[in-house]
Amino acid sequence: MKRPRQAVVIFDGECKFCNRWVDFLLRFDRHDVFRFAARQTEPGALLMRQAGLPECGPGSIILVEDGAVLLRSAAVLRMLDLLGFPFSLSAVFRLIPSTPRDSIYEWFARNRLKWFGRRAACRLPSEAERHRFL
Repeated sequence: MKRPRQAVVIFDGECKFCNRWVDFLLRFDRHDVFRFAARQTEPGALLMRQAGLPECGPGSIILVEDGAVLLRSAAVLRMLDLLGFPFSLSAVFRLIPSTPRDSIYEWFARNRLKWFGRRAACRLPSEAERHRFL
């Protein structure tokens, strides 16, 4: 797949695991593709409204790329693809139908706060990261 100029990741800013996922993407995004918005922020809420998603979030990380909205395992696999090699090798999981992939994703999403905890406030980007956050 071609690489977009930008893809926006909408994440739960109060979820510790979600914030670690953002850290992972920032660390390995060599092409400066990703921009980020916590769903609790006005830019995140606006993007979700524009995508027709509930303001409380769909219980999933969201990837908005070239007008398309991806959720659950499709969003995660596309993010890994956009990081390039070796992460793009995860595309092999697309051979698994989306229903079982998303069932596993939803099981993890239901337990993420219990396993990893909740932050008291949304993540604040560093000065070097600030341009990546909406």
